[in-house]
Amino acid sequence: MKNLFLLSILIIAFTMSAIAQDKTSDIKRLLGLINSEQMAESMLNTMAPMLKLQSNEAPKGSGNKENMDKNMDVMAEEMKEIMNLLKAESVNIYDKHFTHEEIKDMIRFYESPTGKKMLEKNPEITQELMTVMMTKYMPEFQKELITKGKI
Repeated sequence: MKNLFLLSILIIAFTMSAIAQDKTSDIKRLLGLINSEQMAESMLNTMAPMLKLQSNEAPKGSGNKENMDKNMDVMAEEMKEIMNLLKAESVNIYDKHFTHEEIKDMIRFYESPTGKKMLEKNPEITQELMTVMMTKYMPEFQKELITKGKI
């Protein structure tokens, strides 16, 4: 009787492990489909030059431009490291917020023509949003930081 109980426990544990592994591989597949890694890298690559361009508008002789350039370079490198760490966390986060069936639904969507178009257009849309943010809103934000002495 004990052997049957232990065998049942082992079968249940193996089945649960297989189900979890299947969901994990589907999450990784989804993250690959949505180009999550490339999107994050693209966003960083888009932001860095725009932030440097904005730093060129710092008042001359204040030392702010040099500090901002150095800070932007350091910040960009640190963001790349953080993005690498987040890759591993992404699977856990998706697992926490979505059921396996929802992950499968998203995979089906992103494999559909509309989902593929969304993925195709997303970098362009992101680029436009970043440009608007950096040209329309960031200059005023930087002026405010300079005025308050935070830069």
